[in-house]
Amino acid sequence: MAKRARVISILAVGVCFCSLPAFVPGPARPARSMAPAAAGALSMLGAAPAFADKIDDAAKVLSEKSYPFLKEIDWTSDVYGKLPTQPPLEVLKAINTMLKMGASMDSAALKSGALAHSQAIANMDSKGVATLADYTAINAAIGHMIASVPASQTMDVYNAFNKFSLGKDVGPYMMSKVDAADAKAAYQALMDFKDVVKASQR
Repeated sequence: MAKRARVISILAVGVCFCSLPAFVPGPARPARSMAPAAAGALSMLGAAPAFADKIDDAAKVLSEKSYPFLKEIDWTSDVYGKLPTQPPLEVLKAINTMLKMGASMDSAALKSGALAHSQAIANMDSKGVATLADYTAINAAIGHMIASVPASQTMDVYNAFNKFSLGKDVGPYMMSKVDAADAKAAYQALMDFKDVVKASQR
């Protein structure tokens, strides 16, 4: 459970960074990356068509299985816009790993990701929840973005945020606000999606 809380909390933080109106393509979440994200971007990544289809298909499954969890999150809370108890300069260092990762991403994939997020923001409801279609597009885009960079950079980002032990504060808070079964389903779907993206990563 602690591991689930840690990974889900890191995913949530990533989603927040990528879902801000002032979305900067560079700080894409470690999947998502979850976060987090438009479908059909494969042809622009130079990856094999089979991998592109697999990422899009996996994004659809991830989105459908994690959408109940997504809808339960209070996106109006400011807790997702900050890292509790973390020194600002240390947070900046972690963000720097995200920027480096973003700089290595395929530019067309970044554009697709930015457009997917922009579309989702335009269509979100009064609670800040994206539609399932937009959420799926975001996950697919993020999958392609991450697949376009070396796995080592993905791990640099993960490790940079993992050292904050977010599972000790953000994790328990999030778990107390949502249905535990939905959170577990979202976690497992994320792990499955991660495996598909990793298989196509350069």
